[in-house]
Amino acid sequence: MLRASGVEILLSHDDVEETLRGHSAGRAEVEAVELLHGAVGLRLKVTPGERLPVAVPVELRLSVRGMQGMSVELDVAWSNMPLVPGFLKELALQKAFEALPGEYRDGVFFVDMAEVLQDVPVQFELSGVTVTPAGIRVSLRNVMAFPLQPAGMIIDVGETALVPVPSTEEAKLPEHQGYYQKLRERVRQWAAQKAPRWMQPLVPWILVGPDLFVLLVRLARDERVPAAVKVMTGAVIAYFIMPVDLIPDIIPLVGEVDDVAVAIFALEQISRRVPAALIQELWPGEGKVVDLVRAGTALFSRALPSRMLESIRRMVK
Repeated sequence: MLRASGVEILLSHDDVEETLRGHSAGRAEVEAVELLHGAVGLRLKVTPGERLPVAVPVELRLSVRGMQGMSVELDVAWSNMPLVPGFLKELALQKAFEALPGEYRDGVFFVDMAEVLQDVPVQFELSGVTVTPAGIRVSLRNVMAFPLQPAGMIIDVGETALVPVPSTEEAKLPEHQGYYQKLRERVRQWAAQKAPRWMQPLVPWILVGPDLFVLLVRLARDERVPAAVKVMTGAVIAYFIMPVDLIPDIIPLVGEVDDVAVAIFALEQISRRVPAALIQELWPGEGKVVDLVRAGTALFSRALPSRMLESIRRMVK
């Protein structure tokens, strides 16, 4: 993981224009981008739609109003067509900003930098944004980046890879029910809102984390499980519960990735010492758990940095 107390990024005119064109494709046609002192001039044509019967030419001046966390607030000023009714302007602006990474409301566009960097696992705080004709200088502080895989790349899970299906019978799972329900709801809410693209292949595995936890608890309690295996399951259960992770929680739920990875690699070892039928009997989730463990170890072996894999394998051993 990379840590930096401060980082400065300079976005050129071409960088800004390429980003805007990429996000607005199909919703609005970007005709010109101009970098000014303290503002960005933007000329585009909003395509017609359900609420907007005709294409509308839009000329905007976007100036930095403030920032908070990973978001920038931009004041939006319409500089052309002063006689256009206000409601039509608002419809055109809402349509123009629909595809862009953020939210527009009441003359202010809130740019979500987490969405801009959705392919890059990174966390930071914005400390300054300056616009000049030479470019946009963005100052960051408390920067942390976690290399799940090369930036900008999505994990290829393969066409035949198994994907776990979380249990739907939470009410019948008494083992540490508070932990189980809390984690499951936290993952569901986050995944439904805006899980970044780079993490999408791992979301099903994080969702099944509570099922893996319950399986480990049941293995630790079952009299048919060898004592040595119970020692291992007890250690992994403690790792789930204790607030110590190989991956700090700098990005929402990334801290749960290593919990699941440790459980998966531990279960790979356990499956060599405990009959598959017994593991399946205790499994609260869907599908054949041994096959899922095999698929999980393959996925995490590709997704996680080599040093982290070494730490997990050493821990399990």
